[in-house]
Amino acid sequence: MSEELQKDLYMLQRHQEQIEDIYGQIELIERLIEEYEKVVSTLIEMQKLEGEKDALTPVGANIFLYSTIKDTSKVLARIGSKVYVEKSVTKAIEFVNKKIEDLKRNEENLVRTAREIKQRMDEISKRLRDKNVQVSEEKD
Repeated sequence: MSEELQKDLYMLQRHQEQIEDIYGQIELIERLIEEYEKVVSTLIEMQKLEGEKDALTPVGANIFLYSTIKDTSKVLARIGSKVYVEKSVTKAIEFVNKKIEDLKRNEENLVRTAREIKQRMDEISKRLRDKNVQVSEEKD
């Protein structure tokens, strides 16, 4: 097998691994967007509340505590490692919506990168087919 052929096969495999990694990142971003959208919905509902309200507070692993929300006009937002800032519900919604926008931009960049890699893969596959090398088509 020629060196050029080996290089093309190697690059085809590397590009496929890159695309799989990118799709994994896109999936993670989509889950984060979904979670943030739920937060926005919850905050919007919270804006409608006045006074003390009973609630279930998640503590992790699908376990909840019964609690009482004494003030529904403010929340704590994490802005860094172990750094939280008190925000009004309106400002918190804006904060989360900005995070959603950033995630969507990152997702768009990843999709664009995946398309570029796929295009390179198509070029390599065509080159290999022109040399009568059998290449299986990868699923998107």
